Amino acid sequence: MRFEKRRKESVYTDNDNSWEEEDDDMTGEAVSRFEDMLESQRPVYFDAEEFELIIDYYMQQNNLKLSRQAVDLALTQHPDDINLKIKNARQFLVENDPKKAFELLDQMEINYDEPDYFLTLGSCYAALGKHQKAIDTYTTALSYFEEDEKSELYHAIGFEYQSLGFFNKAIEFYKKSLDVTTEDALYNNTYSDLVNCFLSAGQTKEAIAYFNQRIDNDPHEVESWSALGDIYRRMDRLEEAIEMYEYVLAIDPTHQWANMHLANSYYDLNRFQEAIDSLHEAMAHGLETSMLHASLGDCHYRLENYIDAQQEYNKALSINEYLTEAWSGLGYVYSDTGDSRTAIRYFEKAYALEPFNDDHLYNLAAEYRKLNENEKALSYLFEIEKREPNDPDLYFFLGDLLADMDRGDEAICYLNLGLQRTENDPTLLYLLAYLHLERNERNLALHYLEDALAANPDYYKEFIEYNPEMITNDLEVMELIKNKIKE
Repeated sequence: MRFEKRRKESVYTDNDNSWEEEDDDMTGEAVSRFEDMLESQRPVYFDAEEFELIIDYYMQQNNLKLSRQAVDLALTQHPDDINLKIKNARQFLVENDPKKAFELLDQMEINYDEPDYFLTLGSCYAALGKHQKAIDTYTTALSYFEEDEKSELYHAIGFEYQSLGFFNKAIEFYKKSLDVTTEDALYNNTYSDLVNCFLSAGQTKEAIAYFNQRIDNDPHEVESWSALGDIYRRMDRLEEAIEMYEYVLAIDPTHQWANMHLANSYYDLNRFQEAIDSLHEAMAHGLETSMLHASLGDCHYRLENYIDAQQEYNKALSINEYLTEAWSGLGYVYSDTGDSRTAIRYFEKAYALEPFNDDHLYNLAAEYRKLNENEKALSYLFEIEKREPNDPDLYFFLGDLLADMDRGDEAICYLNLGLQRTENDPTLLYLLAYLHLERNERNLALHYLEDALAANPDYYKEFIEYNPEMITNDLEVMELIKNKIKE
């Protein structure tokens, strides 16, 4: 988070905005001289205030290489300037070295009239996970700012309370931030964080009342309509969510969040053509992102329009080649159309980009199994076991695959291990019952089937699908299922 130091009272007056133009001119001139110096490789002197402008400019541009060069040169020319020392600490902070930033701040003999010190120190504490210290430091900084300048600080304090799980306090400060913020990016983030806090605190009624009150005060406040849509969507009240997002788009047809979440709501209702229509409407209003095309691809995939899906995923990748959703989407298309070799290439690309996502490993295991390359499939499942030893899906797929490889004893061992690690997951109990039934170990089969039906009777249809002819002709098994369902 970047904080701007409050401007000196002598520079700013309510009726005069000339300081903005003057400041922009000074920044442009200083940056131009700095870049000329780098190009010519000849030393040039800058005063400390010029360096502050140059450093802030490059940080705003997210050009950390040039901001670092500016900081280092600034401290060479002005080694005792306290503001430049703070800029150096902030530079380390954005370079993801909060420990070094904190060490620099801790060494300073600080004048307590320097608000940037407290802002940067608070950010260090936040990055180091010292949430209460961050709150205390940000609270100290509040006294240096006018009320209409406190939006970022209020948001930062709210975020730290949220990190501590103190949702009511977080809600209090997020509301304060919304009351004074004028920055669109912060405004949108605060709405999203406030929704999350309301829901985490179990205060859905209070959330709905709060955003409705804001709408009563300003019916054109699109973010409150959007927040209501998010709340209803999270409550699985999708029809109401759709209504809220449609209100947003009636006010602002280019609202990207509402366009995407309207399409997602239609998608969750399996209304894929309506999702496609809403995404096309977004594109008609100038919104075109990689995720939008990937979402279109998902909708076409679910409608089995595989050519259209492939085209949309490729369009997404032409905008952002690192979008894993598009690589995976292409993998699913080729998988469903019977080209496992090509599907594997795309799933491998997705896994390379997201090595922490086990879904890619499951997809690779499934494709290699289709190709009867079962040892390769097993290797991916064993990799998942190292990372997620308590995942019931893992043991189900391991048991099913090993049984298919005529390694029934190993399959049963892994399923029993899975039961220990997942507190008797019912899907594992059903599969164990089937494997023992297939091996004509009836007592064990009936024992596990009884436990499975007690744990979750709704899965019995999937159990029958393992081998419909064998199971439906087994009177004892069918009688047990019938009796347990009645209970």
